[in-house]
Amino acid sequence: MSDQYQINHYLDAGNIDISLILLQRYHEIGLTDQELIIYLQIKAMLDRGFVEPSTEKIAKYMGLQPTQVFSGIENMRAKNLVVFETKRDENQRLITTLNFHQLYQKLLELPDGKATRAVDRQKNKLVQIQSIQDEPSRAEIFNMLEQEFGRSLSPIDLEIVSNWFDVDHFLPVLMQEAIKEAVANQALNLRYIESILVNWTKLNYHSKQDVLKNSKRRRNFKNKQNGSNKDTPKIPLNVDLLSLDPQKL
Repeated sequence: MSDQYQINHYLDAGNIDISLILLQRYHEIGLTDQELIIYLQIKAMLDRGFVEPSTEKIAKYMGLQPTQVFSGIENMRAKNLVVFETKRDENQRLITTLNFHQLYQKLLELPDGKATRAVDRQKNKLVQIQSIQDEPSRAEIFNMLEQEFGRSLSPIDLEIVSNWFDVDHFLPVLMQEAIKEAVANQALNLRYIESILVNWTKLNYHSKQDVLKNSKRRRNFKNKQNGSNKDTPKIPLNVDLLSLDPQKL
């Protein structure tokens, strides 16, 4: 392979424009080194016309797992540096795009030569972000599923779970409880977990406490029936026991 071919190959690969302000002050807006590289990889793909950057390719380029890339993107979203936007493309297919306007806005708001004030502002933001991070993150849900499944999630799996966040807007804490429910019922299947989430949404569950309350009512109901001479009726998991009429059982 000639030197000229290597040079041409290097030039044909293309370049991306990087703001010096971003390179010099990214820590002041809360970006870590790894998150900066993830952002640059995403920007490179967006500049080349990819509407939905591939986390698998980014993971390969960076020597990471796809879930680590998802975690980095999720952390940037928690810091209000990126927004997930779901829309339909020209073929009416649902796609999720990444909007970094808030990152650019934060860079513009940095005071000239006064990094300390920016750091103080970021500390205050991190306090607000902490309440968001108390819920399981996207990466934690991915890791939990991989641990329970005993394997890495496939691209289709990743898309299904991403849609729970971006399209269905299921609460992460309910995702966590639904996975536990599936494990308890020995039904490790994403569509089964999704059906639980749909049912809990219909029942207006908003927290782990809502799930635990219904589980407790279910146990009490079962114990009461076991103590009587009546046959215990089978009640689907998607039924709120408070809505049942005992006279009709």
